[in-house]
Amino acid sequence: MNEDFWLKDEKGKQIIDLLLLDDQERCEKYCVHAGSFDTLQKYGVHGEYEDIAAHAAVVYINSPLLQACNLIDLPGFSDQPDEASKDVEKANSAAKIADVVLYASPAKGHINAQDMRRISNLLDSLPARENECSNFPTLGNLFIIATHADPSISDHQLKEIPYKAAQRLYKQLNEGIFEERRNLTNRAITQEDLQTRFFTFWSERPDRCQQLFDDFTKLLSEYLPQAHLCRVEREIHSIRNDNTEKYAKQIEAYQRTLADIDLRRKQLQVLKENEETRKQETQQKRNKVYQCICEFKKDSITSFQRYREQLLTVDAVENIIRNQYDDKKEAKESIFGYLVEKLQYEMKQIIKIKFEKLTSEVETFLGSYQEALLKLPNLDISMEIPFDAKGAFIGGLTGLTSIGALSAWAAALGNLGGYILVAKLVSLLSALGISIGGGTAAVISFVAAIGGPIVLGLGLAAALAFSVWNLFGESWQKRLAKETVKYFEEQRVSNKFTDGIDQFWQDTTKSFEKGANAVEADWKKYIEHLREITSPTIESKDRIEEIIKILEAGQNFFAEIPWKNIN
Repeated sequence: MNEDFWLKDEKGKQIIDLLLLDDQERCEKYCVHAGSFDTLQKYGVHGEYEDIAAHAAVVYINSPLLQACNLIDLPGFSDQPDEASKDVEKANSAAKIADVVLYASPAKGHINAQDMRRISNLLDSLPARENECSNFPTLGNLFIIATHADPSISDHQLKEIPYKAAQRLYKQLNEGIFEERRNLTNRAITQEDLQTRFFTFWSERPDRCQQLFDDFTKLLSEYLPQAHLCRVEREIHSIRNDNTEKYAKQIEAYQRTLADIDLRRKQLQVLKENEETRKQETQQKRNKVYQCICEFKKDSITSFQRYREQLLTVDAVENIIRNQYDDKKEAKESIFGYLVEKLQYEMKQIIKIKFEKLTSEVETFLGSYQEALLKLPNLDISMEIPFDAKGAFIGGLTGLTSIGALSAWAAALGNLGGYILVAKLVSLLSALGISIGGGTAAVISFVAAIGGPIVLGLGLAAALAFSVWNLFGESWQKRLAKETVKYFEEQRVSNKFTDGIDQFWQDTTKSFEKGANAVEADWKKYIEHLREITSPTIESKDRIEEIIKILEAGQNFFAEIPWKNIN
């Protein structure tokens, strides 16, 4: 397939959506070449056919394993400092949809500083299936594999390699991504837990790969299906209960309207008379949200810079080196990643503090539409034909993959059973393995973004390149600290973090703008709908009766959803 086969998000980045493979027309349009397995040998390796503009190969194999999962094999990460290659783009786009990550690193030199940074980033987007099912193993969907575990490595050495790698990785990530993961899953994560996620691989020696096969098989045959079923069960019940209740209220509201159209007509007249005032009040609250986002952005950057100034002094870095590392080589390789991990963790904590305040302002803005209804005469709001401002707002966000701080607001709505129903059903059906055609990627990526991690594209180098080690009269820890601080300044690492924070709040502004515009557009449709059903014609009553029948059919559908959890 060529590169255009995949859809792109609002920033032009690829969205890997495997449901597109069920779209015959699309596959035929973007297929570069098709054939048997020899096609891979011909076009999928470096050689004479490298000029073929293929982006990905879709391979079908008659294997029981592929009845349980799709495997995405990636070329790996680039070793370029800015990590901006096509290979990295592929890896990042696949990581966003991965239920399970298998991270391969050669047994010799297993898990270096670059590997640690990449594993940290992968964990940032890896789903916390522990939250779906209580018996799901801690970090159970992460596999770190020591490949090329050939016979030149003794059995004793092979046992030591993953043990030492887990020790180094735990030390590096313990105060950053592992702490986030603990908060996310409400579970302890110990070095022993991490140790269980390390495996070896050499295909010609069963004793060097069987543990990987056994654990991976158990994950696919037991743990993941259970987690999937738990999630689908929760979503189905949420959709059924929330929508049954919602339809019942709407039916009663339309029945009340049918019984007293004159009252509804008077209420509509008041709405129209108050519309200019409503617009002004709504705009003021909308402007307040923009003002808050602007302030939060400034505060986030200022707070981060203050922390960075405290962390990245020679004395502070020297103290960290002395406390964290006994070995000079390990310190030299790991200190950059360790400090980046601390900076990234602190940055996320700073942003999270702003979430709650912004959520309150967004709720106030959306409440302005409800306030317009509360001013109506003889109003029983519980019997009013509802205007769903939250649903309209979320509908406006659907399709965006970067919604910034609004992800926290959306997550606070719970399972969203009554909201973005289509998106939830798409996600559900996909989880059940039921294809509903192409074009779903944007919806699914949005659902995934809700309550997801704060992800900022930083493009940071993963290791230091020191040359000066022969300064006299100072300890190696002091010399390394000086070089580290100097390197952070030369590489403008702090600027990359502040640029990431700035982009995060820009995404928040753009997504709020889109959501707010959608609410305003839906409000106009709501007013027009009220006008339609209260017009002094026989058609308006017929229209209401027709709507009630449709709502009753919807209520019956959700109440009668045939679903039984089959373990």
